[in-house]
Amino acid sequence: MDKWRIGIDIGGAFTDLYAIHLKTGESVWSKVESTPPNYEIGVLNGIEELENVNVYVRDAIQIIHGQTVVINTIITRTGSRVGFITTEGFDTIEIQRANRRDIFNFRYSKPKPFVSRSLTRWVKERIDVDGSIYIPLSESEVKEAVRSLLRSDVESIAIGFINSYINPIHETKARELAEEVFREEGKSKNYVTISSDLSREWREYERFNTAILNAYVQPAFVNYIEKLEEILKKKGFRGTFYITLSSGGVVTSEYAKKYPITTIEGGPIAGIMGGVRLASLLNIKNIIVIDGGSTTTKAGIAKDLIPKVHTEYWIEQDEWNAGYPLRVPTLDIHEIGLGGTSIIYLDELGNLRVGPQAAGARPGPACYGIGGNKPTLTDAYVVLGYLNPNYLLGGKLKIDSKKAVEVVSQLAKSLNLDYCKLAHAAIILANDYAANLIRQISIKRGYDPREFTLIAHGGSGPMFAPFIAKELKIPLILVPSIPSGVFNAWGMIGLNIRHEVIQTNILRVEENDRFVEIVNNVFSEIRKSIINMFKSENIDPESVETSGYLDMRYEGQAHTLKVESPSTEITLKDVREIKERFHQVHYNEYGFKLPDSNIEIVSFHLVGVHKVSPPGIERIAQKGTIKNAFLEEREIYVDGREIRTPVYKKELLPPQITLNGPLIIEGDTSTVIVPKDFKILHDVYGNILMKPEA
Repeated sequence: MDKWRIGIDIGGAFTDLYAIHLKTGESVWSKVESTPPNYEIGVLNGIEELENVNVYVRDAIQIIHGQTVVINTIITRTGSRVGFITTEGFDTIEIQRANRRDIFNFRYSKPKPFVSRSLTRWVKERIDVDGSIYIPLSESEVKEAVRSLLRSDVESIAIGFINSYINPIHETKARELAEEVFREEGKSKNYVTISSDLSREWREYERFNTAILNAYVQPAFVNYIEKLEEILKKKGFRGTFYITLSSGGVVTSEYAKKYPITTIEGGPIAGIMGGVRLASLLNIKNIIVIDGGSTTTKAGIAKDLIPKVHTEYWIEQDEWNAGYPLRVPTLDIHEIGLGGTSIIYLDELGNLRVGPQAAGARPGPACYGIGGNKPTLTDAYVVLGYLNPNYLLGGKLKIDSKKAVEVVSQLAKSLNLDYCKLAHAAIILANDYAANLIRQISIKRGYDPREFTLIAHGGSGPMFAPFIAKELKIPLILVPSIPSGVFNAWGMIGLNIRHEVIQTNILRVEENDRFVEIVNNVFSEIRKSIINMFKSENIDPESVETSGYLDMRYEGQAHTLKVESPSTEITLKDVREIKERFHQVHYNEYGFKLPDSNIEIVSFHLVGVHKVSPPGIERIAQKGTIKNAFLEEREIYVDGREIRTPVYKKELLPPQITLNGPLIIEGDTSTVIVPKDFKILHDVYGNILMKPEA
């Protein structure tokens, strides 16, 4: 068996595949149209393209997949009909949180729960705050609750009991009873989620909502993955099928089918982790990664090449809406509705807007010629000459520039503008949106973007990048040697297999042997559960590396800060180090510290990692000259006038060549715009390093 490792990433308009041969380092990629809602068809098309160049999934040892099924199912409200079973006397999902993030938000409305009150059932049981059983579980009530929900055509059930984070015995028993009823009723699949399996942290609303959303997306996710597994099986795949996690690792498809909510942002995080790996190779310390896709633009930050992982993630949260909380570890990334297929339009006040509505894969931008009749950002780039007016994707995607001019002109007439001026205004607006996204993750968090390198990938990321850098005075832009449009799929191939557990156990920090013993016992128990997860996936426990974190606060505070523990088996000396680390993290976050105040540990967080050898990046061979890479001179519209600009083919650029803007570099999957006041270096690995001339 040849040892190929294949990454598969599904986006709003395109599905990307990237394959690397583990022995030779040979790499092959494919980019095809996404096929929502039947995404597996797009994956199959991509696999068939790989087969055309003799890369077969039957020869793959691993397939790593990042998907958008989970987040799209939630956003489009196309999940299953969910029932919820909880403790008698509690109405947590309806009450939610009493506090409001913004008391002056007069447009605030409470989020509508994903499970209706009519599909909520209450049963007798109660775990006390110390984990003891206060009221035993009524097994008969659980069974009747499940039967009642199934009679109401519920497809999936979530179970969340009070204080189950500290003792899940009642939830575990309720799941067994629910699965028994599913079988009695002749159901082929038992979709039952308990909150303590997903989170062992306190805060009931967040934990229950996580369980409900897992139940909401599980049937659709399992259906998709099983279809994909069937396709891979027919193609002869006998390796391991992994799904990317939101936390920056991967798990087996069997684990993901049980807990699909943990994969909610599995696609975009691969770009962040790939950026970290690339920056490490080039000895770059601080990075901001921007992924400009077809429907959305994502960005993340990694100071000292360490991306932040949050254990609380919010869906659909914005300045007006509280959103929905999830207790799942997720890399700190932000996303806006901006991409190549974002629609350009006038709002109700007649102001020009770009996105978040998008044409997606179908009907797509007008210039694709497959039915799109609204102007998009891609059409604007084609109109102004930034994109090749004849084809994209190395000739695979034909472009009809006349249709792009037609739809942009129609909108321009309503503003009495020349169509080039309107397209230019739309691009400036999109650049502003992208720059503001970077502000949100850097300046707003206390980071100075002038101290970072901007890694730009995706189809539109390298087009936004110079304008973001100019606006925020970012000194260096890096466009990867890996084709930008399939960078996420490449990033997936190097992700480690990862499991983590977070458990609430409130404990005052004290410098004595008893405290050290309790901390080490908690970490030891958590490590056992993580090791069992790896054993179930046939991974040698000896190969698993663990690292510990502590969610801490000053006594009396409501919220915590995450602090890395010096060890998962601490000493008295480590206790002093933990306290100092917390004081410093608190100072960095809030600008002050209280060295004389008591400190509490609220939750223990343990991460287990089985490391995978990441793919290397090869130096490019010396070949050709700059003349071989030159394609043409094209009229480009810039600042109200057209200028003739040289266009080069990225894949033909020789290494260690320096060029001054303005110019355009066309790659097989993306286009790089180099403005007049920038210069680029095409380095020995094929990366483009762009910086202002000054």
